Amino acid sequence: MVMKIFLKTQTIVVKSTFFFFFLILSFSIYASNLVNKSIVCSTSKFKIKGGFIFKSDRTIERYNILYDENTAKRYIKSTSHCYMLINDEYAIYEKDIDQGCGLPNSYIDSNTLEYTIPLANHLLSASCSIYNGDLMKKINENLND
Repeated sequence: MVMKIFLKTQTIVVKSTFFFFFLILSFSIYASNLVNKSIVCSTSKFKIKGGFIFKSDRTIERYNILYDENTAKRYIKSTSHCYMLINDEYAIYEKDIDQGCGLPNSYIDSNTLEYTIPLANHLLSASCSIYNGDLMKKINENLND
């Protein structure tokens, strides 16, 4: 009997904690104004390095031009991620919604559109801007630049 009451109390505490966390988090989140929009990104070494399409208020598609050393060719890697606008940054999570999102591992400044990936010893960054055209076409055109 005591064990049964303890388990019920523990379940209520856990549920209350999750609800409280969700409530606090929801107050610090603002709606994204980039839904259905694209941004294209460049670095000091690459005129076009990739870009993003904001598919919904929670899902973003990331397109990145990478280099395959085995074939000595560049290719486009496309991945889907959760994202959330918190204060002035879009936090981009490791995974997509179907995989539980994971933790944020890169960010886009909502004012400057600077994309950053914090690493252990340094920070990778790219300058991004709104792109109104076909993002995939733009990236493909610059694949071998």
